[in-house]
Amino acid sequence: MQLSALDRAVALVEQFRKIDPELPMQVALTLLIVAKRPGINLKDIAAATSTAKSSVSRNIARLSSEHGDGLVTYSEDPRDRRNKLVQLTPKGSLFVAAILAGVAGQ
Repeated sequence: MQLSALDRAVALVEQFRKIDPELPMQVALTLLIVAKRPGINLKDIAAATSTAKSSVSRNIARLSSEHGDGLVTYSEDPRDRRNKLVQLTPKGSLFVAAILAGVAGQ
């Protein structure tokens, strides 16, 4: 592995810790997947993170406006009411932008 790639990986973790030192890595990964794919559903997040859907639901609750940090919001999927679509809140967008800015500055 190239040193620069390793430096960026360390910078990413450091940025998450600066902003929220208690944020578990699995939750951080979920947040980044949502940032990458706005409107993604829980099933697709589970597939992208290799995590059980029940764990994804807990991670989204941790990140959500209703139950947690206010970084994501979710709504009913109009095509399948049993599923939820997840996207960043404005606060979540700022959080991810701060993470990316910190990594880019390294």
